[in-house]
Amino acid sequence: MDVRRSWLMAGAVLAVLLLASCEETTTPEEPSPTSPPQPPSNLQALSVNDSTVRLKWTPSPSESNANFGFYRLRVYDDAAGRLVGIIRLGTQTPVDIVGLRSGVVYRFELYAVWRDTTRDTSESRTAAVVRWAPATRYTTLPDGSPIRLYETASQLPSGLDLEGPDGRPRTLTVSQGNEWDLCLDTRGGSWDIGSPGMSSYTIANPRRTLIDTLRLKQQHYLQVDSLNQIFETEAFGGAALAEALVNFNNQRRGFIIVLRTQEGNWAKVFVKADAQGNILRGTAPDRYVELEISYQKTPNVPYALPVSGWEPPAGGFVPRVHIRTQKKVVD
Repeated sequence: MDVRRSWLMAGAVLAVLLLASCEETTTPEEPSPTSPPQPPSNLQALSVNDSTVRLKWTPSPSESNANFGFYRLRVYDDAAGRLVGIIRLGTQTPVDIVGLRSGVVYRFELYAVWRDTTRDTSESRTAAVVRWAPATRYTTLPDGSPIRLYETASQLPSGLDLEGPDGRPRTLTVSQGNEWDLCLDTRGGSWDIGSPGMSSYTIANPRRTLIDTLRLKQQHYLQVDSLNQIFETEAFGGAALAEALVNFNNQRRGFIIVLRTQEGNWAKVFVKADAQGNILRGTAPDRYVELEISYQKTPNVPYALPVSGWEPPAGGFVPRVHIRTQKKVVD
C-alpha cells in the first residue's frame, strides 16, 4: 500500500507540474535583456505645410506587452547625415512633426522602446524609416479668394502659374499663357485640365509641364475629398511623366494631379468637387474648377505623395479619367 500511495502522490505532483507548464506557455513572456521590442512598420508621410510633416505607421507587435513604453523618433537632415532631433512619441498615430525647414529632405527613423529603458536591449534593433520634405500648402490666392480656373469661353483666368513673382501661385488669362503651369480647356464640350502645351489654346511658347499619368490610373487618386486623404509614401522612381491633359467629363469625385514643372518643382494639385459631385461648377460662360495645391519650392525635391487604401464606393461606380497625351484638336 505504501508503494502504491507513493506512485499516486508522484503522479499527482507530475500532473500539477504539467498543468503549470501549460499555463506558462500561454502567458506572454516578459522581455529579457536579450529580447528587444519589435519595430513598427509601414512608416508613411505627407507634407502638411512648409515646416510640418505628418507621420503615421503600423504599430509594433510589442505594443501588447505590458512592458511596452513608447516610440523614439530620430530625425536626420538626410543630405548632411546630421541628427537634428530625437522625439518621444506615444502610440497615437498620425502625429505632426513641426519646426522643419522647407525644401530639406529629412530621414525619419521610428523605434519601439520598452518602458524599462535601463536594459541594453530597450530599443528595437531596427526602425521604420521614411525620407520626406515639407512643402507649401495653398488653399487660396494671395488676396484670399479661392484658386479657380475658368472655362475657355470666360474672360477670367483659365491658367495657373504655381510660383509667381512674389513666390505664390497666381491665375492668368490666355494672354499670359506662356506663364501657365496648368490650364483648363473646355473647348468642344471636352473638359480637360493639364499641360498647356497639350491644350487647344494658341500659345507661342508654352511651359513644358509633366503630369504623372501613372497616378491617374490608380483609383485612390480619383476618389479624393482632401489633400490629406491620400496618405502613403510612394517612390517617385515609379512616376510616368508626360505632357498630358486629364478629361473629367464623367468624373464625380475630386481627384489629384501630381506634376513636375518645367523648372523641376513638384506639385500635388487637388481638383475639388462640390457636394453634388460637380467638378465644373457655376454657370456659362464663367464655369470654373476649384483647386488646392501642395507645392515644393525647391527644384528636384520629391515630397509628399500620400495615398490611402482605396475602397470601392457605394453603388459600384468606378472613377476613371481619360488621359490625353496628344495635343487637343477642336473642329
